[in-house]
Amino acid sequence: MFPTSGKRVAVAVLVAAALLSPAPVSAQAQYEEPGGIREALEATVAAGAPGVLVRIDDDRGTWIGSSGTADLDTRKPVPREARFRVASVTKSMVAAIVLQLVQEGRLSLDEPIGKRLPGQIDGGDQITVRELLNHTGGLATYNAAAEFADPEQYGKRTYTPQQLIDEAERLPSPERGRFAYSNTGYILLGLLVEKVTGRELGAELDRRIFRPAGMTRSYLPETWDGIRGPHATGYHLPTGADPSQPGSLRPITRLNPSFAWAAYGVVSDARDLNRFYQALFGGRLVSQKLLTQMRTGVTTPQAPVFPRYGLGLESVGLTCGEMWGATGSIPGYQTFSFADATGKRRMTLSVNVQRNDRAVAHMLLAAVDAFNRYFCGEPYELPGEASKSR
Repeated sequence: MFPTSGKRVAVAVLVAAALLSPAPVSAQAQYEEPGGIREALEATVAAGAPGVLVRIDDDRGTWIGSSGTADLDTRKPVPREARFRVASVTKSMVAAIVLQLVQEGRLSLDEPIGKRLPGQIDGGDQITVRELLNHTGGLATYNAAAEFADPEQYGKRTYTPQQLIDEAERLPSPERGRFAYSNTGYILLGLLVEKVTGRELGAELDRRIFRPAGMTRSYLPETWDGIRGPHATGYHLPTGADPSQPGSLRPITRLNPSFAWAAYGVVSDARDLNRFYQALFGGRLVSQKLLTQMRTGVTTPQAPVFPRYGLGLESVGLTCGEMWGATGSIPGYQTFSFADATGKRRMTLSVNVQRNDRAVAHMLLAAVDAFNRYFCGEPYELPGEASKSR
């Protein structure tokens, strides 16, 4: 969920979206370009993204398109196989591991987190694994603390999972039982995976998710600040900066990702994310019974654009129905990745900027429009707006 590192954009902001002016687009020739995708990518750039990359995979093959630039100084195009920090799409992967452990009988969704991690979090004897997965455990999100106000500062520091949890515990707690997005919950889930398996989270991601799904370009960095392989320069808009002023977007590709870890730390690319949701929704990673639970969502404040959040999965409300996957936002990059119910049609879109200003709604809804044009074959309209226009 967008737009901050902890995610979240209000519907009041989202409804201000508009599709704007053109920029060059490149695409793969052998796959017929989906109607309207070009305009949606151009609009995403016109609305504030330096560059945007999209990849579609389905039974017709692969289509890759881009618009804008990978770097505001060199003006080079976004690499077709660009890696990026996928941010909270990481949560889908961590959730899949948790569900595998449930499937193996080593965990229960309704057991309290304190059973395996005693004393790790206040109230841990009441907060269940399920509540951590769907953000209803009543935990503050640690990145709302003043410590995480400036990524150019905290991105140079190394944090332990317990330090992140401690930051959250100094903040007011939201009401338990209601959706309140919390990166803290996924830090706890990462610790849970390590406790139950006896292995580091990165190793379990590789063994249980990346290798089975064929995700050869994906990894969980611990503290290394670079990105392996081709990638676009990542940018962020500092708090209070005027995006209309030249130089307001600051490069922030290199950062120590220890602050993100199990909550939003994975580096990947569009091909691998599409492979992940193909494997997950195709039943290769968790059983169909547990997959149904993953897609049983609670209502979010981002409805109707992102109406529900399940167990590590969120839905996007398109004009032809909901698609499931995830969004992610981290200094430098914002990501959307969604698939149909079977995982046969997949689409991932990445922009090389994180912006938290109100105008970001234009950029986000231009991206949602790209998904709607692929999955539904028509422009995106918010519910209620369609009836008005008719």
